[in-house]
Amino acid sequence: MNHPIFPEQEVVYHIDGSDRLCEVSPAWTRFALSNDGAAVMPERVLGRSLWDFITDANVRELYRQIVQRVRSGYPARFDYRCDAPEWRRKFRMTIRLTAGGTVEFLSQLHWKERRPRVDMLDVKMPRSDQWLRVCSWCQNVVLPDGSWGPVEEAVVQLSLLTQEAYPRLTHGICPPCHTGVIAQPVPAAGPLGRGRLTPPRPPEFLAPTSDGSILKQ
Repeated sequence: MNHPIFPEQEVVYHIDGSDRLCEVSPAWTRFALSNDGAAVMPERVLGRSLWDFITDANVRELYRQIVQRVRSGYPARFDYRCDAPEWRRKFRMTIRLTAGGTVEFLSQLHWKERRPRVDMLDVKMPRSDQWLRVCSWCQNVVLPDGSWGPVEEAVVQLSLLTQEAYPRLTHGICPPCHTGVIAQPVPAAGPLGRGRLTPPRPPEFLAPTSDGSILKQ
C-alpha cells in the first residue's frame, strides 16, 4: 500500500557556509533510531562536513553542483529511494537557501510499500569482505553481468541466500540515474547560466568505496 507524505516524517538538516552540518530536526533523530542509525545521531554528525558522509566521487560531485546552484538562488527537488529490509520507500528531497544563509535539506517520505523481507539491507546481518554497489537514487544494484537491477534479483543471481555472510554495501549512482540527474535544466538567470549540470566521470570507471552514503536518509 502506498502512503502520502506526512509532515511528521519530514527530516530536515542544514549546512553552513563551510558545508558543515549545523542543525538537524527532531525527526532526524527519530529516523536514525528506527533505522539502526547510531552512526548518524546528532552528537556524531553536527559540526562535520557534509562531504564526510558522501563517499562516492560521482554522488559527491553531483551534490556539490546542486548545492552551488541552490546558493545561487535556485531551489532543487528530486525523488530518491531509501529502502528498509521490509519496505520499499521513496523520499522527496527539497534543497533551498534559507534567509539565514544556511542550505536546508528537507527529506519527505513520499510513499512506501511492504515487501518480503530482504536481509541484505539489514545492517545487523553478518558481512563478508566483498562489496556490492547500490544506486543512491533508485536502490538498484550491480548484477553479475554488469547491469543494474532490483535488490531482490541480485540476491537470487548472486546466490546470497546460500552464503554465510552478505556483501558490504557501497553507494554510487547507476548510469540511468546519472543521466537523469545531469539532464536537469539549470535556470537561465544567475551565475550558472542556462544549461545542465556538468557530468562528472562516468560511474563505471570508479572503484568501489569503503563506506556507504549515509546522508540521503
